[in-house]
Amino acid sequence: MIKAFQQLYKGRIALEKILTEDEIRLVINSELKDEFTHPRARLSSVKKYQLAIQRIQGSELSEEDKHVLLSVYEEEYLKVSTANDV
Repeated sequence: MIKAFQQLYKGRIALEKILTEDEIRLVINSELKDEFTHPRARLSSVKKYQLAIQRIQGSELSEEDKHVLLSVYEEEYLKVSTANDV
């Protein structure tokens, strides 16, 4: 899964150092919250989730890798959206 995630986001130097699934989940969580964007320009977590799904589905990853990444994104999206409801 780590290699698939790194392949999906080629060119992001920080992702080359990821060694664990937990680190991937932290990056996904931050990405869904759009934490790397200025607050006024941030997209909603729903929109970020949709964009991630499109990126995964349109990638050249194997179907197995796509399924794994889609599952992880869904799990993290549910965490983010549930946290926003509290």
